[in-house]
Amino acid sequence: MDERDLIRCAQLGDRDAFAGLVSSHEKKLLALCWNMLGEREEARDAAQEALLQAFENLSRFDAGRSFVKWLLGIGAKRCLDRLRRKRTFLRIFKVHAGEWLGGGEPRPEAVAENESTGRLLLKLPPRERAAISLAVFDDFSAREIAATLGCAENTARVHLFNARLKLKKEVADGL
Repeated sequence: MDERDLIRCAQLGDRDAFAGLVSSHEKKLLALCWNMLGEREEARDAAQEALLQAFENLSRFDAGRSFVKWLLGIGAKRCLDRLRRKRTFLRIFKVHAGEWLGGGEPRPEAVAENESTGRLLLKLPPRERAAISLAVFDDFSAREIAATLGCAENTARVHLFNARLKLKKEVADGL
């Protein structure tokens, strides 16, 4: 069954079809959440919330759109909500500041497949982090990023520009 068939069946209430959609895209969703939140459990929780919201709103999904981009958009919004509510970025920064600034030993639980990328991303403000994650890792256009973040397309472009500029500086400074 192709993705369009899975979507149609899932919209009619077939949970197995939705499970098929999830299995196709859950790694991308989890990677996005990890890049935005920087903590494995937070990322899993946000991804789970996004999947639940996608399931509950599947009847509203426009079949003319990309399902994965729709799902990742929901995931990005859940992550931004979490960052706003819990100020996760500030908490993570305090925990990892010693590692990032050259002091202290890396903690085993902080090691991930994309640890350097994650550390760089965590230095960005949440909206810039979301914009660059969506653009680089999930191939979102500025228009799609704007729709996801609820801002103007030019604002999304500014977030991308600022994020790229800051990341280039961080890389040049050698982390």
